[in-house]
Amino acid sequence: MRLSKSKTKNACSYYIIDSYRNEQGKVKTHVIEKLGTEKFIKETYGILDAEQWCRDYLEKRKVEAAKIKSKQCRTISVEYAENLPKADDSAIFNGGYLFLEKIYHEFGLSNICDEIQSKHPHVKGFSLNKVLKAMLFGRILSPSSKLALTNDIQYKMLECPNAQVQHVYRAMDLLTEHSNLIQDRLFYYSDRSMPRNVNRLYYDCTNFFTEIEMEDCDVKGKSQEWYQEHTFRKYGKSKENRPNPIVQLGMFMDGDGVPLGITVFPGKDSEKPSMKPLEEKLLKNFSKTDIVVCADCGLSTFENRVFNNCPEEDTLVQFGLKGQRHYVYVQSIKQLKGSLQDWAIDPDGWSYIDRSTGKTLIVDSFSLNSLSAENHDDFYNTIFYKERTIAEKGLDQRLIVTFSLKYKDYMQSLRERKISRAQKMIKTGSYKQESEYSPRALIKQEHSTKAGEMATKTKAQIDQEKIDNDSRFDGFYCNATNLFKEECTTQQIVAIGARRWEIEECFRIMKTNLKSRPFYHNKDSRITAHFLTCFMSLVLIRGLERKIASKAAPHDRYPNGKYTVDELIHAIRNINLISLYEGKAYQPDYKNSQLITDLLEIFDLKQFGNQVVMKDTMKNILKKIKEAPEMYQEA
Repeated sequence: MRLSKSKTKNACSYYIIDSYRNEQGKVKTHVIEKLGTEKFIKETYGILDAEQWCRDYLEKRKVEAAKIKSKQCRTISVEYAENLPKADDSAIFNGGYLFLEKIYHEFGLSNICDEIQSKHPHVKGFSLNKVLKAMLFGRILSPSSKLALTNDIQYKMLECPNAQVQHVYRAMDLLTEHSNLIQDRLFYYSDRSMPRNVNRLYYDCTNFFTEIEMEDCDVKGKSQEWYQEHTFRKYGKSKENRPNPIVQLGMFMDGDGVPLGITVFPGKDSEKPSMKPLEEKLLKNFSKTDIVVCADCGLSTFENRVFNNCPEEDTLVQFGLKGQRHYVYVQSIKQLKGSLQDWAIDPDGWSYIDRSTGKTLIVDSFSLNSLSAENHDDFYNTIFYKERTIAEKGLDQRLIVTFSLKYKDYMQSLRERKISRAQKMIKTGSYKQESEYSPRALIKQEHSTKAGEMATKTKAQIDQEKIDNDSRFDGFYCNATNLFKEECTTQQIVAIGARRWEIEECFRIMKTNLKSRPFYHNKDSRITAHFLTCFMSLVLIRGLERKIASKAAPHDRYPNGKYTVDELIHAIRNINLISLYEGKAYQPDYKNSQLITDLLEIFDLKQFGNQVVMKDTMKNILKKIKEAPEMYQEA
């Protein structure tokens, strides 16, 4: 660096300049900093000798440059002109997706794409791997339509996939065709990168509404082949109580909250038969592992219980050809036989764990009648339990009933809100248009008429008898299992069942964060591909969560979690990289936090904590991220 000055008739200006060699090897100079005119410097800094001040300032800059050089830091200087037009391309990229891309390759998704594309040598013109990256990262970073993905969102990635709309739809057809292969290989690779907890499996179903007013079968004038390819969108009981046709989705999740597999089926079909076929597919990947399947009462059919009743005495288990299978299903107390109902809600014969003295003490033969306003707070967070064995069609089971004052208060508060809404419906007369699953269920109608004539008068009122009957079960919860005391304690059974909320969270993430609804596809194969990409995106998010949890302190580890999924997604969406000097360097731009600091450390991307990341450094980062496991080999 050196000082340069430029004289004109009216002024003398000072600059700090430096020399460099261009691409042709010629020595050039460029201005590092404009210090100002002699008059400006004297007036601004209150000095008499402007040139001496400039020389002193130059020496300070040289000292700072020497410090940077001693630390082996490279610098970059960028100049912008006010009147020159901006470049056509955006200079801001998202850098958070690189954390996802690291997991994408560790979980073998690039290998899966290569395997699928090798089965279709006639499919040319695009890379399935690049298109799938755009679909998954776009779904997480900015969920939108396929057109918005190809026109805008993909250009926010450092390595733009250059996917076109037709490539996305062709890729969706390939994904659907190899749906089973994708789910099998995804388990294979992810299990080697991050051992999966398949000793506990959770299954549940949900549904997604679509923006149409009638079922596909009601569309007129289509061919028979068209109707065969449009069978999913059917009327059914929507989770949002919408009148639109829906599509149902069943999902298995492992014991750490990471999805294992999905199945998509028509909205009119019952969810009960969907569990067994998907479980049979998944079990092929870990057939010799002992598992416990947990599901809610809507799926606890006798057939599903029998399928998962594979104890140690089973011949194939004894020969080591398959693992034991057990179940923990939620059992509706209202659906039990009368004698079992009376036993379940009988106030006598309860047990609970007393930790008030600092020692664990099991108290037996407790009566719920002993609970009163005086000791309500003392027992508010206590879980009372009782159990017994039953035999149903030759299947021995264990019923575990729990009672909680906290759960009782919650159910009562829900009912009070329903009663309030039902009273409002009666007052406005709107109950006639409400769904039968709404608070309308608490309203009964009495019809009066003259003898032998059509009814002309209807009276609606709150069904107090139904309310009183339902309130008998407030605070009670029941699980049915084929795990007996010598295999699993009551506390362990309750703990297994208590983790079902995590599969509900998976559905919430899909619907809210990934915006998987409403969907606008109508062909069965495209609908399947849509939910398959949402499933894979969810696996990446959960993998990111597990990665952080594995490095966290014991009290921050899964399932408590140091960070929520919402916080993780918000962080990666807001890590930006600003391109400098036509991509010769990138300036990380984000609001620093402990979460981002942890991400950079865990994924070995500490360079993003610097002022700039040089082009060659970024190339090394991208190369390191793309390290994939060995390809799957058929046994």
